[in-house]
Amino acid sequence: METPVGPDGLLAVFDGGSWHSHDRRFRWDGTQWVPTNKSTAGPWLTRIGTSLVLLALLGYAVYTMIATSSEFAVGYYVGVGVFFVILLVIFRFAGRWGLFGTVIRAGTILLALLKLLTLLTHRPPV
Repeated sequence: METPVGPDGLLAVFDGGSWHSHDRRFRWDGTQWVPTNKSTAGPWLTRIGTSLVLLALLGYAVYTMIATSSEFAVGYYVGVGVFFVILLVIFRFAGRWGLFGTVIRAGTILLALLKLLTLLTHRPPV
């Protein structure tokens, strides 16, 4: 593409490995601007699923903290929460880094799975 101007007359944006129009309604396929497919079910299902998983984890953490009355359990779950927040931030930003970002994203998924495995096998003391 010689000039990064989209069909809306504004500058195009290079994001995620391809050019998009400024309003994200079109993408450049190499020869022409084509409309993007906006799925209404995808983002909502993802948000609902993520919310349910986070709610279940939060409920389990609160139950464990109340049932054990241990300060260690509270610190343990706060540390796990901070770990997942940092992983989420890295995962979001690495999506813009091309192939290297894909490797970083795969690594963050692996670390998240390992952390979930340790949560299931090594629970805080009662």
